[in-house]
Amino acid sequence: MTGKSENAELLEELDAVVADVIDQFVTKGHETTVIIELLTEVVARRRVAYERDPDPAEDDVDEPANDWPGADVRGALQKE
Repeated sequence: MTGKSENAELLEELDAVVADVIDQFVTKGHETTVIIELLTEVVARRRVAYERDPDPAEDDVDEPANDWPGADVRGALQKE
């Protein structure tokens, strides 16, 4: 668990990053209030996604096998 001082430092870092993001979109012509509203939505979506799956990188993914003869492009190029 992080201490209060560590959280305060993290809060300052996040605040700076968010301020930069807001500035980037304001520079593109978007309204600050709209950006903040949408950032709130983004954070809410991320919270829900995290609650569903805290570490999606650990999930097993069924990927197609690449062990068929035509899958090795390097071998096909060397034969030519």
